[in-house]
Amino acid sequence: MSDLWGIVIAAQGTQGSSTLTGADLWVPVIAALGSAFLTGAVAFGLEWWRSRKAGKAAKSERRVRAYSLLLARSGVIAHVAHGLHIAMEVRSGLREGINVATGKQKPLDPLELIALQRTDLEPLYEAWSEVWTWGSKEAIPAANDLVARCGSVMGAATQRGELGSVLQRFIAGEKWTPQQLDEWNKEVQALAETRRRFAAIARREADVEVADLFASNEQKSPQPGAEIGTPSQPGA
Repeated sequence: MSDLWGIVIAAQGTQGSSTLTGADLWVPVIAALGSAFLTGAVAFGLEWWRSRKAGKAAKSERRVRAYSLLLARSGVIAHVAHGLHIAMEVRSGLREGINVATGKQKPLDPLELIALQRTDLEPLYEAWSEVWTWGSKEAIPAANDLVARCGSVMGAATQRGELGSVLQRFIAGEKWTPQQLDEWNKEVQALAETRRRFAAIARREADVEVADLFASNEQKSPQPGAEIGTPSQPGA
């Protein structure tokens, strides 16, 4: 306030002995107030803009991380499915029964198996939830498709084998027909393609250049699904 009165006194000095009207007295006061208001408004605007920019950056970073986590977790699921498929084959049949009966191997504990599956599946659902929370309208349906594909791969990998008779499978263990393995292979390739589409959305929203995610420096381009493992034919 002392500054404003200083302006008024200075204005009086410039007028000499002439008489100041009420309007003349308040002109410099109003000008000073206007200048102070303008300065404050500019400072507030700059602070708001910085805060808004920081908020957008944090949201974008959280969104990119959610997308990356879901891509990583879905890739792991294909390897988990492959491991369960092998476990079904080696831990079945007459030899498995004899080993368990003689104490060479402990029987499979269903609760232990469920706990192991949860260890692998829980991160997938956590990443999926992050996309639901922070993802865009375009990314959420793609994430839903990706998680559904993970379930399809798990189902195809762990279905009961149908190769041979019941007696043959009882003796030799779980064996799958070529048709079953082809179905599994198609599901793995479909998962790879779904991951590619989701990654394309993630790259576009992160403002990253378009790229062929199945590209390779080798002369022969890899087939979709090769990076996450595909089932082999019987006897391979």
